[in-house]
Amino acid sequence: MDHLLKAVIFSGLILLGGDLSAQESSFQLGIRLGGGMSVNPGMDKILVPEDYYSNYTFKDKWQVVPTAGIFVQYHTPESIIGIEGGISYWQKASQPVYDDKEGLHYEVTPRYNHLGLTALFKVYPWRKGFNVAVGGRAGANLNGKGISYDSNQEEERFSKYQFATVAETERLMKEKLTGKPDVAIGGGFGYEIGRHWGIDLRYFYGVTSTIKTERNDYNWVEKSTHSHTVELSVSYLFDL
Repeated sequence: MDHLLKAVIFSGLILLGGDLSAQESSFQLGIRLGGGMSVNPGMDKILVPEDYYSNYTFKDKWQVVPTAGIFVQYHTPESIIGIEGGISYWQKASQPVYDDKEGLHYEVTPRYNHLGLTALFKVYPWRKGFNVAVGGRAGANLNGKGISYDSNQEEERFSKYQFATVAETERLMKEKLTGKPDVAIGGGFGYEIGRHWGIDLRYFYGVTSTIKTERNDYNWVEKSTHSHTVELSVSYLFDL
């Protein structure tokens, strides 16, 4: 009888231990990598003040940007609510393209790297898998002079205008058009595959203006510009 009782107790402990080890952790550590597209409309109002002259066009081109991050996520399997917070790296970029009736063409490409914090509130309608996220991020600008310039202004047909060289124009832009820190709000949709993989599609709108214009002799003026960024990323999660 004693042997039977001991066997039952031992079996119960094994089953209990197995059940506890099978419980899913509510906390997970994640690594995220991805990319997307970014644009910063409104730079034309900085470069060519309104009503300064006519017969020209500006076109804003979206640019490919990377994103990465390390984050901690909290979500219990029986709940529809979760939260996520971590350290993120992202880029904001754009390319205003100018053309006028004289044939002058130039491209300005601001591309700024940001490092900061991201926080998101998440809802899981079916308690796992698909989720909706809303939140924001804020980060320092790591390369405030990250702007490049290209043009055909050095061609002979424009010599009468006495334009500066392309290199000199780019130098002045780096000096007078400075990238600012980023604060953005946004959200998106995600799907977690099992316990360890996730995919997210998110959009962020820059609340703060992207560029600060310093005093200059080129008629560049101070105007607020707000970025739009769409990112697709893949995450791998570790139970904590």
